[in-house]
Amino acid sequence: MITVAFVHVGPDPLLASIMVASARRAMPAARIVHLADEATPAVGGVNETVRRPYDGAHLMDFRLAHFAALAPCEVLFLDTDVMIEKDFTPLFDWEFDVALTVREDMVIDPFGVDVAVDMPYNTGVMLAKPSGWAFWREAARHCAGLPEEERRWWGDQHAVKAVADTAPLCVLDLPCALYNHSPHLATDDLSGRFAIHYKGYRKPWMAERGLREFGLR
Repeated sequence: MITVAFVHVGPDPLLASIMVASARRAMPAARIVHLADEATPAVGGVNETVRRPYDGAHLMDFRLAHFAALAPCEVLFLDTDVMIEKDFTPLFDWEFDVALTVREDMVIDPFGVDVAVDMPYNTGVMLAKPSGWAFWREAARHCAGLPEEERRWWGDQHAVKAVADTAPLCVLDLPCALYNHSPHLATDDLSGRFAIHYKGYRKPWMAERGLREFGLR
């Protein structure tokens, strides 16, 4: 059985609920696990909610520590602003310990810097087998040692790159275009993609889809 695991904290479960509904539609046999803090209500439709303390500030530390503490399994780690379009289960027959979605295009920040150089992996969609669990423990340890600002945001992507570059594991690169696609327009053709990542300004598009396809608002 494949596990789908995601971190959600806070009072608004809308995107997480849409993500869960999309995962359940595409992978009906999956075990879905909500990784939460001690206060956030469980997201509907999950099989299990696992809780750990959260200081309310270092979200990247919290996220990777939650991944590392999960019992080793065949798992698809997701951000809550992702919708699953196709079943990821067949990918687990491929040879890897950890599979990461890699940015193939430049990603220019407001300062004109291509962030894909330092953060080539988008951590919104990641896969792992039990053989790769040392990856998450090392990524959590690395993230905890980063500067304060990175432990609040971006740190997980820096940590994942650092461990992918050095860990003696089989790390498989999957193209974001197919497995972790962020559309440019709400009307983009999404056919053939495994997962759609509605990050940033795209989140309202996901909310609209949730209402249209699942009746969630």
